Amino acid sequence: MMLLFFLAIAAVGVAIDLPLLQRRSRRRDLLVWVMFWTAGMGVVVCSLYRIQVPSPLLLIMLIYRPVNHLFSLWFY
Repeated sequence: MMLLFFLAIAAVGVAIDLPLLQRRSRRRDLLVWVMFWTAGMGVVVCSLYRIQVPSPLLLIMLIYRPVNHLFSLWFY
């Protein structure tokens, strides 16, 4: 039931935002808009159904550690 509520809110947002994007007719803006709406709805679904998603911090740590190690080798 909550999912339907959030989908209804998203539909209202689409009804408001989409005509503004179509007036300018920029495909790149429309693509970014669709990507953000899709990501937002995915987050809502994961939240409502309590789907365990790995933290984005793990990706940052995966990138940070080798770069940090490389800089420590260069500057120490």
